Amino acid sequence: MDVLRDQDAAARRATLSRILKLFRKRAGLRSVEAARLMKKGHRTYQRWESGYYGVELEEIHRFAEIVNADPWGIIFAVEFGSVDFAVDTANNNAASLLLVALRRFHRRSGQAIRQLDPRSLSLSYTRGFDLLAKRAEEYAADLEQWMFDEGLGANADPDDPDDRRR
Repeated sequence: MDVLRDQDAAARRATLSRILKLFRKRAGLRSVEAARLMKKGHRTYQRWESGYYGVELEEIHRFAEIVNADPWGIIFAVEFGSVDFAVDTANNNAASLLLVALRRFHRRSGQAIRQLDPRSLSLSYTRGFDLLAKRAEEYAADLEQWMFDEGLGANADPDDPDDRRR
C-alpha cells in the first residue's frame, strides 16, 4: 500500500528544490555560503539544491540544522508535494515529533503495532489529528482574545494605576 506516491520522481525533485531554495534564502544564505556550511563544492551544492540527487536523508538533516527547519517536515513535504508543509512544520518540528511519538509507541508496545489493522490505525491517527486541529483553533481564538484584551495598553487608562502597571 503506497498511497503517498502520487507524484513522479521529477515532481518530487522539483518540490525538494523549491523547499531547499526557500529555506536557504529565508536563512539569508547565498548558495556558495550554504555549500560551505554543508561541506560541499558549490557546483555539487547547486545540483543538490536543484533536486538532482533527490531526497538524501543525511544531507537533508544537515541542511535542516543549518537553516533551522524540521528535516522530516522537508522529507514529508516532498512526498506530499507541498512546500507549505515544510514551512508549516519548520518552527514546531511537527513531523519529527510525529516520528518520535511513533518510535515511543513501538518501544513501549513492542510487537503490538503488528497486531493493529490499517483501519484502526487510520481511525486513531485521524482522531489524534482532529484533536490537534481543535487545539490549534482554540489556540488561535485564545491568541486573538489576548491581542484584543483591553488591558494590553491599546485602551489603557493612563489615570488608572492598574492599567499603568501593565
